[in-house]
Parts: sequence; structure tokens; C-alpha cells
Amino acid sequence: MEKRIEKPEEKDKELIELQKELQRLRELKKQKELKALEERKAEEEETLKNEISPESEEYIKPTPDLETEDVIEERLNKINEFIAKNLGGSNQKAYAEHSEVIEAELQKLEQEIIGEKGLIEKELSPYEKILEAYPWLEEKRYEFMYNIPNQKRNLNDYQSWRKEWSKVFFDYARYAILHIIYVKQIAAEKPFSRFEDRQKAIKEIADELVSQGIAKFITKKKEKLRVYWKSLDNWADEIYNWAYELGKLDPIMLFEIRDAKLEFSTLPKEDLEEIFNILARNQKAKVLKLEEGQIALKIKLE
Repeated sequence: MEKRIEKPEEKDKELIELQKELQRLRELKKQKELKALEERKAEEEETLKNEISPESEEYIKPTPDLETEDVIEERLNKINEFIAKNLGGSNQKAYAEHSEVIEAELQKLEQEIIGEKGLIEKELSPYEKILEAYPWLEEKRYEFMYNIPNQKRNLNDYQSWRKEWSKVFFDYARYAILHIIYVKQIAAEKPFSRFEDRQKAIKEIADELVSQGIAKFITKKKEKLRVYWKSLDNWADEIYNWAYELGKLDPIMLFEIRDAKLEFSTLPKEDLEEIFNILARNQKAKVLKLEEGQIALKIKLE
């Protein structure tokens, strides 16, 4: 049987896929290096905290495995050179001889980069997360969704458009951990930057969220929108559980909630104050009034 000869464009497609895989491994390697750096920093801080002298026998200075990192980088660079050399070229034989070896090398590199600690998952951007939930956002057949239907001529289409986009907007706020959304700012972010009339489209969607009772405008000019992708009661439960698990017996100041770096840490101040009151009403905590109008929360450990 005669061996099929691949067309140059087919070869290039495979090389482009290899190129994407190479880029993914570079990102994976970068994430691992950043994580290792954070771990080393944490270990050094713990050492200082425990007042262990660098001269002490207990002190072990963490050092990165630079030799291993350099070797992996060199191997990645060689693969990149091979792809660049063969992309758009006509040397089918050279490509055929090395493509399987390259694929095997990429798989081996992934295992080495991952190591024994398991896969480091890339943190997806809010847009990448929203694409997973709503893949139609980048499908050509749904490009009409970036135009506002005429309300007078197509009322059903208009209402359907508002409801569908309100779901996207709501989930985007949730993925991005945005409690307050500035209309002008969100208009510059994907997918909302693709609207034909961005300002008008976003205000239409915001109006729909407000009508559903899951958002409210906090300025008269409707420039800022508070989106409640979790109720204050739910946030109250999360803050209480966080404090309970940490065994916080001392009064909790607002800045401590900010420093926690959790989803509730960026809640507006007025919301946090209301959450304190909710916990007090539920007899889970007591609100303390401090100097200069500040307040603190003292939880009750059950």
C-alpha cells in the first residue's frame, strides 16, 4: 500500500498544534517556578518567625534546582527551533523523522515539570471561565448577539437577548469576583467589548439584572452597579465559618477581613457592616462599636 504523503498545510497544522503544546508547557513551567518561589519565601519567613539563625544547624536554606530548570529550558528551546525551522517549509522527510520524537519529548517534559506534587492547574481568566460556560460567545453563527434587537419590532427577541446576556454578565461578575461593576470599565473587557453599542448594551443588561432583583445601581447616573451573585446571608455564613474555623476569639476588625484575601474580602464596607448586623441578629456574633466610628465583630463559638 502506497504511503500517503501529507500536504504541507496538514504538516503545518500539526506543527502549530505542537507549538501550542510547547507554549502550554512553558506556562506550566513558569507556574511551577512561581509556586516554588512562594514556597521558598514562606519557608524563609517561617524561619525568621521562629528566630532560627542562618548559622544554626536547624536552618536549611532552600535553594532552587537551577540545573534542572536550565536543562528543561534548553530542551524546550530545541523543540521550538525545530518547529520554527519546519513551519512553512517543504522538507516532509525531516518532519516525518522527528515529529513522533518531538511529541514523545513533550510528554516526557510535562511529566518532569509536573513532578511529584501533581498537576499545577492554570488559573483561568474570567473570560476563559465564561467561555467554558457560554461557548456561543465566540461562535460565528451567534455574532448577532452582539447587537441589541429592536424592542418595538422584535419584542420577544429583545427580551430573550436581555435575559441571556444577564446570565453571562452575572456569571462574569462571579468569576471575576466583582461586587461593584463600573459600566465604562466592563465595556472594555471581553466579551462585552464586542458589542456594537457597548454602553447602551451594558446598561440594558444591567437594567435586566436590576429588574430580577440581583443587582442595583449605586449612582444616579447608573455608572456603578452592585451585583449580588451571593446574598448577604450567604456571605454572613461564609465569614462566620471562616472565623470559626480559625478560632478567632478576639474581635475581628474590617481590615482583617480584607487581609484574608478571600472572595468576601472585597465586599463593600457597607455590606460588611450589614453582614455584621445579620450575624448579631442570628445570635452568632456581637457587634462592637470602637473609637472613631469603627466597628468589630466578636463571634460566638458554639
